[in-house]
Amino acid sequence: MLRIFCLFLVLWSSAHCQQWMTQYDQHFQFFCPPGQTIKALDSIHDNHHEDRVWNFTCIVPPHGATLSKCEWSGYINDFDQPVDYNCPNDGIICGIESVHDNHHEDRKWSYYCCFPEGFVTHACEDTPYENTYDHVLNYRVPDDFVLRGVQSVHDNRHEDRIFKFDICRLDAVGETVVG
Repeated sequence: MLRIFCLFLVLWSSAHCQQWMTQYDQHFQFFCPPGQTIKALDSIHDNHHEDRVWNFTCIVPPHGATLSKCEWSGYINDFDQPVDYNCPNDGIICGIESVHDNHHEDRKWSYYCCFPEGFVTHACEDTPYENTYDHVLNYRVPDDFVLRGVQSVHDNRHEDRIFKFDICRLDAVGETVVG
């Protein structure tokens, strides 16, 4: 029993004592430093605010790919509606913007896509849902993959979202690409 209590205490303290890049119920816009892409997304839901706070980690893309032209998608969903977005034309996600609405207790999402010069995305796959409603999300893009897209579903009973991700390998144009 003591072991279970200690585990609970560690998990609770790590979730509640962590500094977050975003604030509950507030607009945020995050983008990686130039030349980097999102490697990790961490988030925790709070039932009082019926919202999530977020942390993002960035990294240079595989093979040292240079990221050129970047553009925002614009908001791709309405409140209480699904998110289903992939960066077009071999783009990869390098930033995220979101606005919260207290009436809907939900967010609209926009994604910052950058385009790797001389590289193509391939062997793309959707992850399973990486969190459950009202619980922590800790997702790391696997090594040698990049984040191309996000799918998310909002639930009005939980006033929260679950997330899964579209990830791809990144290889130079002209290399033998399998998948």
